[in-house]
Amino acid sequence: MAAPDEKQSLPLDQPLEHQTLTIVGDVQYLVHPQRLGRVSAPSKLQDIIPVTGLTLDQVNDPRIPVVETLKNFAEADDVYIFGFRQRIVIIDQHEPKIKSKAGEGGEPILQEVYGLILDDSKHLLRPGPYFLYNGGLHQAWRLYPDKLRAFNFGVFPKKVLEPQNSAFRPLTALTQDGLDKAIAVPSRLYYPEPSHEKPLAGVRFAVDDLLPVEGVKTTLSHEARATLYGPCPKTCYFIKHLIKLGAVVVGKTKISQLAMLHTAWADVSSPKNPRGDGYQEALGSSPGAGSALSGYQWIDCAVGIDTLGGFIETAEWYGLFALRLSHSWAFLAGMNLASARLSAITFMSRSLKRVQQAANASFYRIKPDLSHQEPSSSPLPNVFIYPNNLFRGDRTGNPVSSVNASLANRIETTMRTTTKDFDMQDVWEIQPPAKAPPREPLESYMDGCAWKTYCYDFAKRHKKFLQDYHAQKKSSEADLLKPYWDDAVEFAWSEGAKVSDEDYKKYCTRMGSFTEWFDEEMASLGESVVLLPTLTSYSPRSRVHSPSAYAPTAHRMQNWDESLASILQRPQLVLPIARIFFDSDINNAREAWPLCVSMMSARNSDLGLLEFVVKLMEKNELEVKVEVGKDALPLANEHWRKFEWSDLVSRPSSKMELDGGEPPGQMDAAAIVAAMVKAEQEEDAELQKALALSLEDYYGPGS
Repeated sequence: MAAPDEKQSLPLDQPLEHQTLTIVGDVQYLVHPQRLGRVSAPSKLQDIIPVTGLTLDQVNDPRIPVVETLKNFAEADDVYIFGFRQRIVIIDQHEPKIKSKAGEGGEPILQEVYGLILDDSKHLLRPGPYFLYNGGLHQAWRLYPDKLRAFNFGVFPKKVLEPQNSAFRPLTALTQDGLDKAIAVPSRLYYPEPSHEKPLAGVRFAVDDLLPVEGVKTTLSHEARATLYGPCPKTCYFIKHLIKLGAVVVGKTKISQLAMLHTAWADVSSPKNPRGDGYQEALGSSPGAGSALSGYQWIDCAVGIDTLGGFIETAEWYGLFALRLSHSWAFLAGMNLASARLSAITFMSRSLKRVQQAANASFYRIKPDLSHQEPSSSPLPNVFIYPNNLFRGDRTGNPVSSVNASLANRIETTMRTTTKDFDMQDVWEIQPPAKAPPREPLESYMDGCAWKTYCYDFAKRHKKFLQDYHAQKKSSEADLLKPYWDDAVEFAWSEGAKVSDEDYKKYCTRMGSFTEWFDEEMASLGESVVLLPTLTSYSPRSRVHSPSAYAPTAHRMQNWDESLASILQRPQLVLPIARIFFDSDINNAREAWPLCVSMMSARNSDLGLLEFVVKLMEKNELEVKVEVGKDALPLANEHWRKFEWSDLVSRPSSKMELDGGEPPGQMDAAAIVAAMVKAEQEEDAELQKALALSLEDYYGPGS
C-alpha cells in the first residue's frame, strides 16, 4: 500500500479538476488548479496553507532582512497580505539548509521553511504568495467582488506558466456574502518588470466579450445565443499576441447586445456606472469595460473592438483614455466581427501612458500584412486641424467647443504647430474628387454609407445564428429560449435587409473615394492632427427614472461624420481633460462629470499621435491619468474652467436669456462669452456692454 504522502501526489501536468477557494485573514482566494511543484515535507501539509516563495539568496541576504523583504511585497502587491508570512518555501532549492530565523527582531517568528522540487526546469518560479495544498505548490489568486456588474465572468488560464498556449476557465466563485460575482487576479510579484521581450508583463487586462478566448463563451449579451453555442475553441490572434507579451487576462466584460449602441438590457443586467451620482446610464458598446476601469483599481487596461464609435463612446462617457488603433486585418485575425472593415482594436485605461504602453506592445513583432505598416517611425504632427463644420456653433458657443478651442491654442503655443480651420463641406464643394458625381454635396454623397454598410455586414454576420438556432430547435427535444432582440438590433437588422449587393458596393466605393480625397487634403496641410466631436449633446441620463424612455444611441452610428475614424481607418484618441457639473435628482447633490476631447491622425501614425499628446499634456500640466470612483478628474479645475451641464444644451438667443429674468452675473463664463459673440454679430452695443460687465463680475476687474 502506498504511503499517504505518495498517494496524495499528482503529476505536475494534471491540474485540480475543481475550483478550490480559501480565506486568508478576511480575504478570499482561488487556489490555482495547476500544481507547480512539491515541497520536501508533504506529509505534514494536508490543508491549504499560505506561504511565501523566496529564493535562497533572498533569505540569506545580510543587507535586507527577510522581514523587510516581506514588507516590500505587501507594499508592491495587492494580493500579498500578512497571512502569507508565516511559512517560507525556498523556490530555487530542493533541500535548503537553513533554520527558521527569519522572524527575529520582534516580528512574528516564521514557523517553517521548505524546499521545492520542480520537474519543469524551463519555468523558474518567482518570489511571491503561494498555497501549499496536498503537498503541492499553487499560485494564489485574490478574489475581488464585481459590485458594478461589469464582468460576464472572471477567467484564469489552465497553464499559468504558458498562458499563451493555454485554454481558459470561467471562474464560478461568488463573494463571501453571495451577492456578487468574484474576479480573480494573480499576484503582481509573479511577473518581472516590463522588458523588450515582455513589454506588458503583469498588466491586468479586461477583455471585451466580443473577443474570442479559448475555453469560455462569447455571449454578446444575448441569452439565446449564449445557450446555443459552447465555449470558444480558440483564442483570437491579437489576444494571444498580448498574452505572449506578458498581458494577464482576468475576465470578460459586458457589451451591449451584439455590440450595438443602446440602453436596453433585456438578457443580462446592466453594468453600474460609478461616475457622478452612481446612477447614470452605462453607454457605448463596451460599458462593462468602462465600469471596471472607472470603479476598480485592480484592473489596469481593457481591450475591445470599436465599430462606428461604440467603444469610443464608452470612453467618452466614463471619462477614460482610449485609443482606437489604425485598421489592420492582421489585428482582427480570428475574430468573427459584424463589420471588419469598419472595426479596429481599441485600448482603454485610466492612464494615458498605460494606453501608450499597450499600443507600443501591439505593434511589436506583429505579423505584417498588406494593410498594416509599422507605425513607430511616423513623424510628430505639425498642423492641428479644427474641422469647424463638425462642431455646433462657433468655438466659444458651448463648453465642448470652448475646451477644444483652448486645446488648439495650447497646442499651437507649446508644440510649435499651426492651427488651421478646415470645413470639409466647403472644400468638397470647391474641389471634389473626380469619382464623385458633379455638384453633389458631401453630406448627400456620404449619407448612410458607413451605417448601411455596417447593417448589411451585420445582417449577414448574424444570419448564421438564426440558421443554427432553427436547426437546433428542430433536432432538440428541449425547448430553446426564443431569441429577443433589442430595438436597436432589430433596426440594424431591418436596415441591412434593405441594402442590395449593388448598393453595398456603391457605399464601399464612396467611402474609399472619400478616404482618398480626405488623405490628399490632409497631406496638403502637412502632418496633422484632426479634432473630432465628442458627446456634446448628452445630458445626465439616469438609469433609475424611466430608462426605457430613452431613444437608443444608435444615431451616432448613423451619422457618418461622427464615425470618421472608422470610415478613414485612422487612429482616434480620447482624452478626459475637464469636468462638467450637474445637479443630481438622485441624491440632490452637485456632481461632477468628465468632459473629453477626441482627435485622430494619419493611418499608422498611432504611436506618433500618442507621443505628441503625452508631450502636450505634460507641458500643459494636464493629468495623464484619471481616478476611480465618482470624480474622474478631481484636480481638473487647476488648469481648466468648470462648466455647467446646461451649457451643453442648445440655448435661445442671448437677448432672450437676458430678458428672461436670469441675471447675467448668474450665467457661467462660457455662456457669457457665447452671448457676447452673438451680440457683436447682431451689432447690439448695449447688450455687449452689459455682458462685458457680467464677465468682469465673473472673473473680476480687468478680465
